[in-house]
Amino acid sequence: MIMKMLMKRNVKFAKLMMTKKSWSLTKNPFSSLLRRVSLTEAKLYAQMSYLGNLAYCIPKIKAGNLLKYRGLRFVTSSIEKKDLAMKSEKDQVASEKQEADSKPEDEAKGKEQKNNGYRISASTAYQIAASTASYLHSHTKSILPFKSSKSEAGADLSERGSRTDVNINMMNAEVASFMATTDSVTAVVAAKEEVKQAVADDLKSTRSSPCEWFICDDDQSGMRFVVIQGSESLASWQANLLFEPCQFEMLEEDVFDFLLSRLTNAILLQGFDVLVHRGIYEAAKGIYEQILPEVRAHLKARGNRATFRFTGHSLGGSLSLLINLMLLIRGEVPASSLLPVITFGAPSIMCGGDHLLRKLGLPRSHVQAITMHRDIVPRAFSCNYPNHVAELLKAVNGNFRNHPCLNNQKLLYAPMGELLILQPDEKFSPNHPLLPSGSGLYFLSCPLLDTSDAEKQLQAAKLVFLNSPHPLEILSDRSAYGSEGTIQRDHDMNSYLRSVRSVIRQELNQIRKARREHRRKFWWPLVLPHRINSGIIVERSVTSVNLGIGLDQFKFSGILRTSKESLKRLSRLVASQHMHLLVVLLFPARLLLLGAYNVISF
Repeated sequence: MIMKMLMKRNVKFAKLMMTKKSWSLTKNPFSSLLRRVSLTEAKLYAQMSYLGNLAYCIPKIKAGNLLKYRGLRFVTSSIEKKDLAMKSEKDQVASEKQEADSKPEDEAKGKEQKNNGYRISASTAYQIAASTASYLHSHTKSILPFKSSKSEAGADLSERGSRTDVNINMMNAEVASFMATTDSVTAVVAAKEEVKQAVADDLKSTRSSPCEWFICDDDQSGMRFVVIQGSESLASWQANLLFEPCQFEMLEEDVFDFLLSRLTNAILLQGFDVLVHRGIYEAAKGIYEQILPEVRAHLKARGNRATFRFTGHSLGGSLSLLINLMLLIRGEVPASSLLPVITFGAPSIMCGGDHLLRKLGLPRSHVQAITMHRDIVPRAFSCNYPNHVAELLKAVNGNFRNHPCLNNQKLLYAPMGELLILQPDEKFSPNHPLLPSGSGLYFLSCPLLDTSDAEKQLQAAKLVFLNSPHPLEILSDRSAYGSEGTIQRDHDMNSYLRSVRSVIRQELNQIRKARREHRRKFWWPLVLPHRINSGIIVERSVTSVNLGIGLDQFKFSGILRTSKESLKRLSRLVASQHMHLLVVLLFPARLLLLGAYNVISF
C-alpha cells in the first residue's frame, strides 16, 4: 500500500524534487568529486564481484577449480552447515521417537510441545502478514484514492487492445506480483509486535537463513573471505520487509555482563544512538552464529596473520557489513584483522552509520559500497520520502515517530562509508547524466574532508545521486519489470561483474596506449643524431618521390659517423628506463640497410 501511494501520487514529486535549491548540484561540481579507481583497486573489486556472483551457485562450486584458477581454498558453506544440522536433527528425532514409544502418548506429546515451544514457521508468518495486508487494504480503500490491481489490469486491456493477450497477461502478472509485494510491505509495517518478533526469531534460525554464504581462504596471505548472496528466498524477503528501525547492539543485561567478564577488548555500545534495519539485523544475528566457529578457527590457526574480508551483493552486502561490525563490537576479532567491507548494490541500513565508524575508530574507507549508476536497491531506503509518506509510516508504526533520519533527512537510512559509482558501457545501460560518458568506476569523495563544508558537500552529492533517478521514476516505467527489465539489469550481480571487468579492460587498453606513446617519444630522439631530422627518415620515401631529391642528399652516412654517440645514448636509455634488450632488436632494419649502402658507395 505504501509503495502504491508512492507510485500513484509522487511520480511528479520525484521529478520536481531535484529542482529544489537544497538538492541542486550541477554536473561540473559533482564531477569534481569523482576519482577514478586505480587498476589495482579495480582488480580487487573484480575479484570480489566474481566471488559475489559465485555465491548464487554454491552447489556448483568446484573446490579444485577455485584453488587452481583463483588460488582460493574452499572451506565451507551454509548449505553444508544446513545438511549437517538436518542430519543431526533427524538423528535426534529418531532417538526421541524411540523414547516416545516406551512412554505414554500424552507424556510424549507434552514433551514435544515443551521442546518446540511457541516457534512460528516462515510459512505461518507469511500467512499472518498476508492476512494483515488484506485487512489493512480493505480498511484503507475508502480513505486512500487507489485503484486495485484488477481495475488497472482492465484499463490496461482496453488501452492496449492491439497487443497480444500473452504480452498483456505477462505484464499484468508482473504488476500484480509487485502489488502483492507492496501489500506485504504494508502488512509487516502495520503488524503487531508479537507477529514481527515471531518473524525476527525465525530469521535467526538455521533452518530459514535468509541468504546462503560460503567461506574460502587465501592460504598465502592468511586472508579468509566470507561471501554472502542476496535475496532469493522467502526468509530473505521477510528480512527486507521488516524494515522498521531498532537499536544496534543494545545488549541484554546478561549478555552485557558476560562480555564484560570474558572480553577485555569488547566495545559495548549501550547508550549509543545508532539505529539499524530490524529485519536485516535479526538475520545478521543468525548468520553471525553460523559463521562464528569458522572465524574463531581461523584466528586460532593463523594468529596475528589472520585477516577477514567480508563481501556480498544486495541484502548479502548489508549482512556482511553488520556481521563485520558485530565481530569487532563483541570483541571476537581485532580491528587490525578486519579488512574493509566491499558491497555491491546493497541498501543502506543504518541511521548514524558514519558516527558509529568514528566511535569504533574505523576510517570511512572501512565500508566501500559499490553502486550501479541506476540500481534501485541502494536508493530504496536512502531516497527522499515525501511528508505524507513519512506521516503514514509514523501512523502505522510507532518506531518511525522518533526516527532521526526520517524526521531530519526525509529518508529511512543514510549511506555510510565510501560510495563508489559503477557506470557500465552505454550499450548495456544508458549513461548517468551526472557522470562522465563511457564506462568507469569512481569514488565519490571530497579532497578536504577535514572541513565541515566539505563534509556537507559530500553528503549533499550522495543524496543527489541517490535521488537521480528517484526510485519512483524507475518504478513508473513499465519496462522496469520482469526478468528482462531495467531493475533486474541494473541490480543483477552478473551485471556488476561484467561492468567491473569492462572497466579493467578499458584501463589496460589506456595503459598500453600510453606505453606505446611513451616509447615512441623517447625512442626516436635518442637513436638519431641531433643534426639529422627524424622526419627525413620517417618520411624518406614520400619525400624522395614527391620532391625528386636524390638519396645521396640525405647524408645517411652521418648516422654511422656518430654511431658511438648514438650507442652511448641508447645504453643510457636502457639503463635508466630498465628497458628490455628486445628494444635494440626493434631498430628499423631499413635504416641499417640504407646506412650500409651509403658506406659501400662512399
